[in-house]
Amino acid sequence: MNTLQPEQVIADLTLRYLRELATFGAISDAAIIDLISRGTVKSLHKGEVLSSYDMPVTGFAIVLQGNIAFYKHCKGKDVLTRHFRAGEQIGFDTMIGMIANSGTEIGYEDSLVLQVSSVQFFDLHQDFPADFGLLMINLSRELAREIAMLEEVIGKSVGWSAE
Repeated sequence: MNTLQPEQVIADLTLRYLRELATFGAISDAAIIDLISRGTVKSLHKGEVLSSYDMPVTGFAIVLQGNIAFYKHCKGKDVLTRHFRAGEQIGFDTMIGMIANSGTEIGYEDSLVLQVSSVQFFDLHQDFPADFGLLMINLSRELAREIAMLEEVIGKSVGWSAE
């Protein structure tokens, strides 16, 4: 896993591309540049670990490119439960919940990930309050979709039917 220079990431991906990512939806260019400049952009190769089970959570990540597989740790085993793709966040729920990482995140393919620390998240609130509000809406929307997916899986596993 390599750390990339923020200026080069912005130049290579372009602000136009970054604005299209769901997590950055409707956020100003200045706030996107701030997030990337103050955050840490990691380049992962397929099979590389982004973070491991039970690690302390100090922030969250946004997938800029690629696909990150999440393996939930349960009863001594790791089970693939989902994929995080470009524009999706990883770990916002654990950061807000102040709980340890419940699984392992691995590059399913070569990927770029922006790591945002909890301190940086707080600073964004102070420096870009309107953009922070939009970011919270975007993150909340993604969490709501995750909850809906989980409800669907649970419902189907117990034989529930919407009819």
